[in-house]
Amino acid sequence: MYLYETHMHTSMVSACAVCTPAEQVQAYKLRGYTGIIVTDHFVNGYTHSTKRMSWAEKMKFFMSGYERAKHEGDMHGLDVFLGWEYTIPGGMDFLTYGLDMDFLLAHPDVDKLPIKQYSTLVRENGGYLAQAHPFRRAYWINTPRPIGPNLIDGVEVFNSTTSYGDNLKAYDFALRHGLVMQAGSDAHDTEPPFASGIILREKAATIHDIIKALKSGQTELILPEDFDI
Repeated sequence: MYLYETHMHTSMVSACAVCTPAEQVQAYKLRGYTGIIVTDHFVNGYTHSTKRMSWAEKMKFFMSGYERAKHEGDMHGLDVFLGWEYTIPGGMDFLTYGLDMDFLLAHPDVDKLPIKQYSTLVRENGGYLAQAHPFRRAYWINTPRPIGPNLIDGVEVFNSTTSYGDNLKAYDFALRHGLVMQAGSDAHDTEPPFASGIILREKAATIHDIIKALKSGQTELILPEDFDI
């Protein structure tokens, strides 16, 4: 079995995170994980200020957390993949996998797209989109709700920083609409409330191997014992 974190942040990019890429890599290696997807907040989310930068400079800054984690992962034997957490007004967040720096440089100001256009662009370019913690309640979230199921591939049905009840609502939503189910720690430091993620039967060589496993149902969720689904 191969363990993968699907949702985590680094302090180099995400303003809410407190641990460096190196600290995160070492922590997941010690937990026995095979790999991690670095999902720092995109430049339209809770990130360190980039307003005065050009688009190319913003993207170089955004990639720095992933690139540092990848370097550390290569040294410590932990696979590191690129993702990001895209935020739209109102505090709704979307995990994006399967795209790269070339995509970002080719689409200046993608951070300003409404979710419908963003979803179309991501998926037309071979990416994968999952709504993170759709029912989370917090002061910065206007109305906790899921997006239209036609706009996403998957749903984060367990997020370790979200309440049991709100996670269960996400699970029920995914089940009703036949969406991919995934779990993630949403780790901002090296001690998340619960080290979550997914288990793959075969080792992933690329992020697209993880996407394929998610879409084909070839994954298990890493869940606490008291999360009964």
